[in-house]
Amino acid sequence: MRFAIVWVWLVGALLGAAPAWQAELDAAIAKAMEQQKVPGLALGVIQNGQVIMAKGYGVRDLVSRRAVTEKTLFGMGSVTKSFTAAVVAAVIADGKLEWDKPVREYLPWFRMYDPVATELITVRDMLTHRSGLPRHDFIRFSTYLSREELVRRVRYLEPNKTFRDVYQYNNLMFVTAGYLAGVMAGSTWEDLVRDRVFVPVGMSRSNTSTRESVKADDFAKPHEQGKETEFYYYQQFGVGPNGAVNSTVEDMLKYLQMWLDKGKANGKQVLPGEQVAEVFRPVSVVNSTAMYAPGWQVGTHRGHRSISHGGAITGFRAHMILLPEEKAGVVAMINDESGLAGDAAMLAADYVLGVKARDITRIGLGGGGRRMGPEPVAGTRPSKGLGEYAGVYRHPAYGNVRVEERDGGLEVKFDAVTLRLKHFHYDMFSTSMGMARFVLDERGRVREMHLPLEAAVKALVFMRE
Repeated sequence: MRFAIVWVWLVGALLGAAPAWQAELDAAIAKAMEQQKVPGLALGVIQNGQVIMAKGYGVRDLVSRRAVTEKTLFGMGSVTKSFTAAVVAAVIADGKLEWDKPVREYLPWFRMYDPVATELITVRDMLTHRSGLPRHDFIRFSTYLSREELVRRVRYLEPNKTFRDVYQYNNLMFVTAGYLAGVMAGSTWEDLVRDRVFVPVGMSRSNTSTRESVKADDFAKPHEQGKETEFYYYQQFGVGPNGAVNSTVEDMLKYLQMWLDKGKANGKQVLPGEQVAEVFRPVSVVNSTAMYAPGWQVGTHRGHRSISHGGAITGFRAHMILLPEEKAGVVAMINDESGLAGDAAMLAADYVLGVKARDITRIGLGGGGRRMGPEPVAGTRPSKGLGEYAGVYRHPAYGNVRVEERDGGLEVKFDAVTLRLKHFHYDMFSTSMGMARFVLDERGRVREMHLPLEAAVKALVFMRE
């Protein structure tokens, strides 16, 4: 009888039998997907060098209703930051870059708004969010730039914190670090990710461009609030090293295994062990329970050491977790904008650890109350006719934007975004970003437009051409 039991167990293991907890996990995910109206989800778990599960739930899109599989491509968003840390480490291993040498020694023209940061900032600073810059993310969605030009324009974006003072998440610093790695390798960030990670790890379906994803035979489409939306194309805005990787559960499990194996994959050392240690070395304090290492957040999951990162971009969310002591890794991705990717990954991690599984259903989800702003002064009007505010305005980071009169209001036209300006009072106009203001010169001519494009700093000043 004991022999028969062992034989059944062995055959099940060889055939990839589902873990005992999978049915319970499946039911929880199905319930949460229905509750949160998530079209599709993919989830994978690896432990002790074996794939425990790799599975799709739901559909790739709401029109074709094709099923999600372990080979379905999803946008990974900021999970990409770990890939940028990996290629930076690879270039460092080649002797072409150093973690703690100032970036200006490699890019003499590089500048930050803060001259101290210009002199001292290193690639380690950039990859651990301690540059002093707040997000300044509006430029990533509004303005078409080459990557080099975007990096050159970082100097015109104001910080709100002292350099190296606090952790402050910033995508543009990852763009800069990825660009730098490409320059020092005589390549591009995209080619480095392909040649130094995708190919040696065996991630044959992964890519760094949504234009490649939509040519594949199995890809998910992005969704917002239950409706299909447009793909975000990183490269047209000069970005990519902060979030452009698209991947599958099958490929991501190979990637997580490479990190668990201290940089080894397919019998080869993809990254030297000492560089893996540098990538996982915490630098910035995120909060009382977590620190940030280059491209990864280091903390605990249910009392066990974890190394993780989430990702979010238009219509997609993703989350990955490494549990080094348990030799396990989890990845989840969805084609929607709910928090279910992170919840599903953490639920799977609970089961791997054998702890009481959390409840990932969310009953009564809803927004908070309406945010109250200042009340307008009644009976006021702009100093000029609306047509006199129209024209071309310039900011050194954003370049030229055009203000036009339309339908009784004003519009500010960026390359990819139009901000509607509605008169509030005097020469102030409300926008979706906050309160805009026009300034007149001593002769009464409209000379400046102040736009609140980053909440953490004062409004950006656009000068009228």
